[in-house]
Amino acid sequence: MATNGAPQPFETTWQECIELLDNLPSMPIEDRVEAIERLIRNPSPGIRSRSLRMGAAAIPDERIKDYLRSDADDVLRNAGVEMLKMRGNRGFTLTLHLLKDDDPDVVLQSVIVLTHLRDPRALEPLRSVLHHPDPNVVQEAIIAIGQLGDARAIPDLLGFLEADSWLQMAAVQALGSLRSPVAVPHLKNLLTDFMSGPMAAEALARIGGIQAFKALAQHWLRFCNEVDTETTLGLLAHVLEGLPRPPSAPEGLEEKLSELLGDDQEAVRVSAARCLLALAVGDQTELTLNEVAHFHREAAVLPACLHHRKDLIGHLVTQSGAPRAWGFLLAARFPEATPMDALVKALSQPPATDQLGPILRALEKIRAPEVGGALLGFYLRLPEEQRASVHPLVKHHRVALAERLNESRDIDPPTRVVLKALLGSQAAEIAEDVTGLEPDDRVRAVQELLDVEEVVRLLPWKEWLDADPERYGHVAAEFASRANQRALSPSFRRLLSKKPQPYLIRTLGELADRESVDQLIELLGTESALEPLILESLGRIGGPQARQALRDATESGRPQRERMAYRALSRCATEEDDGIFRGAASHSDWYVRLSCAEVLGRFSRPENLAALAQLAADPVPIVAQRALSFLEA
Repeated sequence: MATNGAPQPFETTWQECIELLDNLPSMPIEDRVEAIERLIRNPSPGIRSRSLRMGAAAIPDERIKDYLRSDADDVLRNAGVEMLKMRGNRGFTLTLHLLKDDDPDVVLQSVIVLTHLRDPRALEPLRSVLHHPDPNVVQEAIIAIGQLGDARAIPDLLGFLEADSWLQMAAVQALGSLRSPVAVPHLKNLLTDFMSGPMAAEALARIGGIQAFKALAQHWLRFCNEVDTETTLGLLAHVLEGLPRPPSAPEGLEEKLSELLGDDQEAVRVSAARCLLALAVGDQTELTLNEVAHFHREAAVLPACLHHRKDLIGHLVTQSGAPRAWGFLLAARFPEATPMDALVKALSQPPATDQLGPILRALEKIRAPEVGGALLGFYLRLPEEQRASVHPLVKHHRVALAERLNESRDIDPPTRVVLKALLGSQAAEIAEDVTGLEPDDRVRAVQELLDVEEVVRLLPWKEWLDADPERYGHVAAEFASRANQRALSPSFRRLLSKKPQPYLIRTLGELADRESVDQLIELLGTESALEPLILESLGRIGGPQARQALRDATESGRPQRERMAYRALSRCATEEDDGIFRGAASHSDWYVRLSCAEVLGRFSRPENLAALAQLAADPVPIVAQRALSFLEA
């Protein structure tokens, strides 16, 4: 197919394109290139993207150069650029070579690729391009240098602030991307420029720091009736929130910000509130917090405007909703500044689900005796499924909690046993206490004690499973999986023979119980709903019999079963199985090809490397990347 001249019409149907894509991995390289050149003309984004990724791996350098020189064919020229981008570092050397091309458009496309790659090695070559006679090339080179983030290029860029507006705006954008305070006074001089002023303000906000804050604040106070208030206030808030401590506010700023708390626009009110909170000024704290809370509702993330407001901890922890969580996040940042009376009061209120994490983060940092006294009540008010998250804190406040536990008479038996275990009582004593509980209470206590291995190992699991498998089955399986208790495998096999249940199949797989393979294979033919879980467990167990069953499943003719079988077999495959995966390297299912890449990469014999090279040009990115990682290794 010609790579120059008029574009060729694309007449292949969507279905034909999909079939062609699926067949690409198994095509000879010459046919693959021709097919890719047809597919990149398809209007479907999905088809074009997949074909470009294949092209990035399969098409030779000289062919890509031809694409970039295709003046009459925009599709091919754009395809060449996209393929170079997708090559990443593998395309860097070729891209640098193209910077010296005689065609300015080829040079421009190369700079665009370098902008995308952001490779620091490109700095010196790009500095040379700043002297290119084509202004479009220079403009793109300026932007590319800004993306590299190397402040050594600032002297090169400052000269363009006096150039025509097209290059001036590119230089402003690049200086903002470089984030160097050296550029602040130069950008400050442009704030009053009609064309580049808004971009200079944005660049100052990206650079940040005290000088950028002062420049933006003074400019806004002077020209507040002429600039866009919403945009400028947003930039000002962004700079303030990035400062290490609240700065001194220029005269008149606090008053002007306070006025805007009553503005009709929500964005203006929120930005004004953020500024006031970050500056730690104003007497309308409740109003500013409400504005920020209404806008920023994520409880688990402390708003940046509050990062240094340790003076608000006592107020916030006694609030509701997101502000309460923010108070605890601040307490975690400044434990020494946290007022204990407010903290104890806050712990008397049950937390919302999204507040528990921030509360625990704060309590991990605060070891005051008052916290230990309040922690017992906090623990008891939590739902049982959340109590395990408090266990580490119980150990930290062992002395205070032990005193409270001895004094309390209204704690139910299973909770008392759990707390005794966490507070350090002897494992044998706790195991005896657990055994003495009523059956349902016993299960409750054990579920919470699963992480206390020295206790749960002493419990009579086999006896419980024999006596009441329905009650103890799930918790015993969880214990066995966590502690790798293969001694319980016969009990689980016996339960499986009576009633196949997912948790039993999963547990036998996690225990790698080879004696259960016969049962699992038998179930594979009768329990279709459990098929994925059975295949997964066979893959975890491994061994000749399990591998043979999985090999048989890869030839079942049922696509879903095949993909799960290949995946399971890849977990336990030996060198005897790599032939199966070589044969499946051109399988139509990308999930199967991914399994092939992992197995063939594990056994790096010459015949496997050839199949890996084929997979490295796969149209599905994750398959190609996985295969390529093995080839590079």
